[in-house]
Amino acid sequence: MSQTNTYIIADHVRAACFIIGDGVLPSGKQRGYVLRRLIRRSMSASLKLGIDISATKYWEELIDSVIKIYEGVYDEIGQAREVIIQSFVAESIKYLKAISIGQKEWAKILKIS
Repeated sequence: MSQTNTYIIADHVRAACFIIGDGVLPSGKQRGYVLRRLIRRSMSASLKLGIDISATKYWEELIDSVIKIYEGVYDEIGQAREVIIQSFVAESIKYLKAISIGQKEWAKILKIS
């Protein structure tokens, strides 16, 4: 299970870096929605491995790894490094908030049942 999560994180973070490098930002519509789903899926897999997704350093290290691998081939992601990191950090805050709200709703439902 953890190997699968590791592959999901690597693949989704790489894809998200390329998409943001192309100028797309996470949103609720069209390309931005696909990007948001990629980022959140990588976050979900990270949480399953017990990783603190609110840590900026975690995202910086992953993103820097992608940039290092693809520098010279796809320089746009290196140029967009800060935007990529900001997108991941902002999305992690929103995702953790959504999880917290969902957990509270489940607690209400379970108490009623």
